[in-house]
Amino acid sequence: MSLAASTPTALSSREDSSIFEDFDSKEVFKKCEAAVLSKDTKNFILEFENSFARCALNVDSVEIRKICLSERARKSSTRWINIWDPETQRDSLVAIATQYGFSPRLLGLMKCKPLTPQLVSTATHHSRLDFWHTPKPRPNVEKIIQEKSIDIERDHERIENPSTQSEAIDLNHYTIVNEVWHYASVDWGSKYLCIGYNSLYNTAATLKTDPGSTQRNQNRPAGKRVWMWLVLCDDGSVISIHENAYPNHDGPLDHDEQENLDIIRRNLRNVFCQISSANEHNLQNPLETLPIRSPSLKIDGQPHASSADVPSLLFYYLFDDWYTSYSLVARKEHQYGTQLELLRARMFTTADLQHVDDLHHYGRQLAVLKRIYQSYSNIIERVLDGSRQVESTQSIASRNDAQTKQGVEPTETNETTMSTSIGVPISTKARVRFERLKDRIGLYCLNEIQDCIDEKDALVLLNFNLIAIKESSAVESLTRITILLAKVTILFLPVSLMTGYFSVQIVELQGVYTAVTYWTCFAIIITLSFCFLLVFGKLSGTQESKPIYQSLSRVFFNKSRAFFRSKSAPESKSQVIT
Repeated sequence: MSLAASTPTALSSREDSSIFEDFDSKEVFKKCEAAVLSKDTKNFILEFENSFARCALNVDSVEIRKICLSERARKSSTRWINIWDPETQRDSLVAIATQYGFSPRLLGLMKCKPLTPQLVSTATHHSRLDFWHTPKPRPNVEKIIQEKSIDIERDHERIENPSTQSEAIDLNHYTIVNEVWHYASVDWGSKYLCIGYNSLYNTAATLKTDPGSTQRNQNRPAGKRVWMWLVLCDDGSVISIHENAYPNHDGPLDHDEQENLDIIRRNLRNVFCQISSANEHNLQNPLETLPIRSPSLKIDGQPHASSADVPSLLFYYLFDDWYTSYSLVARKEHQYGTQLELLRARMFTTADLQHVDDLHHYGRQLAVLKRIYQSYSNIIERVLDGSRQVESTQSIASRNDAQTKQGVEPTETNETTMSTSIGVPISTKARVRFERLKDRIGLYCLNEIQDCIDEKDALVLLNFNLIAIKESSAVESLTRITILLAKVTILFLPVSLMTGYFSVQIVELQGVYTAVTYWTCFAIIITLSFCFLLVFGKLSGTQESKPIYQSLSRVFFNKSRAFFRSKSAPESKSQVIT
């Protein structure tokens, strides 16, 4: 017997059983549940089927290599390998990649260093979002010429040698996924199906750990972004790899950070707990009950999910974090709908251009959120299409084998079939759930986000209309006051001319005009001027229909009447009740 043939037997389950514990035991279950929510936990390996479950925590790379090479305790069992902080467990990733034939590029992406939380200086680094949305001050040309001259030769060299510009761009995987939140990946291999995507969790404090400026954070949805890899293998193994939520964080987490970590791992914890029969809250919430391994969920005495369906169902439920989607945009009173409603109320109170800036940031956040859910929908489409192709290829291969055994020439050669056979198919039950998830994303998430974007556009127009109405009202009031002043001027202009005439010192007129003559002329001229203004206002349509101001006595009378009416209203109601 060769060494390769004897290795799985030598590394059988009896050698690695010491690191596993009975996951159906209440004590072990409570310990493992607490470990899932702890930052110090690096990984766990869970093997289970309907009749048993065992779990191992913080397994080192040597043991992981042995487990990957060893035979399982039961061939029909499902193995779940979960890894947090992959940058600290590169040897474990290499062992897993070697076992399932990951491409060097995929393995390199999984081993990338995480981002270091730091504030990015806007003077030295500008993202594409900052370029378009950071207000640019008007440059002082004279000051620029005095402080720094333009080096034409250096600019010419930079244009001729573009590699100097590309070297300044950080192509680290986590840099890309942090800049492009809707980035997603779907990879197929002969032994695996791998998807990678950004998950956005509805957490509170994100500015502490997310690198980037305040301007950039305003253009992104509020929440914590975490990258995740999910791998479905051909031997019934499921591998989940999570980005470090708090990289380079020394010491224990504070209260807010621990709450955020609980939110980030909520779906994983729910799936993890559903696998153990010691879970006392297994059927407390029907929406959180998963048919992965539930002895109580049986139809005609048989388990709801067969052993062949369990890996695909586990793969699906780790991807389907519906609680996060519900808290972000699916529910009725989600944060963006509430913010837009409050902003609409403020617009009717005070129409201001600042509201347009707020709406701009809301629009950018909604656009990013929409692209994230579109990436989820694209992942589902590619998984379903690839699974159908794999099943079609496998059916052709089985049909050709059957024809070969019967002595009939195959309709399609095995070489052609094997060249197109790549990937791992998902089960029918998982495929149905993926299709349902795609419909829910389109109906409850993308449509709701699009409604918010349309409402944002309508509020921009509403704000400009309110500003225009406000300015029109101010102009109308100013015009009415100006017309009134002009009419008063025209009314007293003839009287001023008459008074000037009577005040002229002419010898022949001295002693001729008396006070009675003056006031008689004054009354006639003021009456004629008033009638002229009345006829002119009627003909030109500039006649005032309501007073511009009210006298103090009138204001006092109106306020007093309103006060006494409000006093008498409760008394009348009490009399009616009695």
